[in-house]
Amino acid sequence: MANKKNGATGVSLGIACVWMGTHFGPGVASGVQVNTYYVQYGIVGIICSILAMCILGYALYCSMEFSRIYKTYDYKAWSTTLLGYDWVKWLYDISFIITCMTALGGSLSAVGNLLNKEFGLNYWIGVIAVVICAMLLCAYGANLVRKASTYMMYVVLAVIALIVILAIVTKTGSFSEAQAAAPTVLPKNGNVLGAIWKAVIYAAFQATVVGNIASVAGDLKKRSESRKAAIIGIVGNAAMLIVLGLLLFSNIANVENLMTSSTPIYDILKKMNMPWLTYVYIITVFVAVLSTSVGFAFGGVARFSQIYNKGKEQSMAKDMIFTGCLLLACAACSAFGIVKLVSVGYQALGYLNLPIFILAAIIVGGHKISKKYIQEKGIEAPGIDE
Repeated sequence: MANKKNGATGVSLGIACVWMGTHFGPGVASGVQVNTYYVQYGIVGIICSILAMCILGYALYCSMEFSRIYKTYDYKAWSTTLLGYDWVKWLYDISFIITCMTALGGSLSAVGNLLNKEFGLNYWIGVIAVVICAMLLCAYGANLVRKASTYMMYVVLAVIALIVILAIVTKTGSFSEAQAAAPTVLPKNGNVLGAIWKAVIYAAFQATVVGNIASVAGDLKKRSESRKAAIIGIVGNAAMLIVLGLLLFSNIANVENLMTSSTPIYDILKKMNMPWLTYVYIITVFVAVLSTSVGFAFGGVARFSQIYNKGKEQSMAKDMIFTGCLLLACAACSAFGIVKLVSVGYQALGYLNLPIFILAAIIVGGHKISKKYIQEKGIEAPGIDE
């Protein structure tokens, strides 16, 4: 019995890690997302990160249970089975494209800015370096990179945790000074309703992780495992957002222009005066952006190769051209800057994802996974009582 329990916990933990690995990419690692959606509202905003993860966690629970019961392990199957219309898949394609332009564009922007600030390199050198490396990896080492992407996120989390610990040890930042400065430094300090709505939008634009979760939902055997995966994910993601939020908040009075910076965590590291940690952070973000770039590129190939490849024949040359065009388009978007992409692009994505991901999963998905609906329709659904 103990082995069965450990196995079930392992599956749930693994799926929760897929969520965390997708969530804590370069955008969060730079600190801009946390500043834009939480810290600018002060302590109340940071607390609202819990609300965002609870909303997203429940939507993912409904989604993974739907995928498990109805065996929908990709976006197309999930959306068409859930909503009953074939045309809705195009809405998810639009969401994917916007996600690429904003998330990957913002990631490339983070690398360009980091290399420019630390080494004085031209912004576009860093951006083009990532694009070229990603294209080469897509041609020669994609399988290895895709397998390593999840582990790379563990490294990102470990480095962020190390930064937080060292910031506490070195007493970088001051809560008392931050609280005194908050009314003048933070543009929306104490705006409770604004903080709540921003948390809802954050949950919505992060909801593209539904596709990642659906692809591994086949490993789930019973409802309790889905529930456990959601709970672990909520706790882990919320904890990291709160820790990062408090780190950034405590430094708003000590680091100049922290709230408008394109690299706020880097700026805190410079204040800590630990060059070795700064280099570790830059390398970690670069590799994370690289693995993210490859992941998005292959996601695009998987979605759109059927359009430019005839029949079932795959063309590496065409895939490379598509990958290059996609990454160059994202590189062009990076010119808008990570702050703009996070504040404007992610918000637009959030408004699109709110009905097609969050509300669809909770309302429609929640109804179709209910015991009453399953029993009325005579659907075979093993493990719903476990």
